[in-house]
Amino acid sequence: MSRRIEKIADMVKQGVIAADIGTDHAFLPILLVKMGRVEKAYACDITEGPLKAAQRNIAKEGLSSQITTILCDGFDGVPMDTECAVIAGMGYFTCTGILERAMDRLDRLSQIIAEVNRNTSDMRRWISDHHFTIDDEVLISERGFDYIAISFTTAPHPGLDELEILCGTGYLAKQEGYGEYCQRQIDKITKILPVIKKEDDRREHLQKELELWNRAKEKTR
Repeated sequence: MSRRIEKIADMVKQGVIAADIGTDHAFLPILLVKMGRVEKAYACDITEGPLKAAQRNIAKEGLSSQITTILCDGFDGVPMDTECAVIAGMGYFTCTGILERAMDRLDRLSQIIAEVNRNTSDMRRWISDHHFTIDDEVLISERGFDYIAISFTTAPHPGLDELEILCGTGYLAKQEGYGEYCQRQIDKITKILPVIKKEDDRREHLQKELELWNRAKEKTR
């Protein structure tokens, strides 16, 4: 089991009915049930191949009575008793597209967890623009890559500032390894800046990001 899936499972609230949107092989729902975090889960995917693999994995673990597989696009066909939705391992546009199409039912959920492959700051901006509330963020470093899983609800909240959107909220900043994570972002930008021409608009944007990452790192000292 990957560290990323384990960390996301730890974020799911105890006792909810969970739906894993884009479940692939159903590793997350299986783990949630086996660890006693949930009694009931839905493993949802748009593609038949992964869903059949999910069914085999669920049956192998003897969990077919607790995990139901659903062939569906996003939330289409996901039962209304779902309390927690997890959308993980997708691109930002795919993730937010799923959420946008299900906007009329998001307020029925007590928790939404989004983990996008890239564009994490865009994910935070999307949440902020909708005035939703982030209630947890988890930094997951695995195989040389950094992943951020964000838990949020539709409870109203003031918009995030630019530092929070780019570098994460206080939930992320308090985690072990956050200072090193900031330094990795600083190093990336520092390597890119010298090869960008002064008249390039990207240079000003990157310099602003560098300033924000340095501010975020300073707060960890």
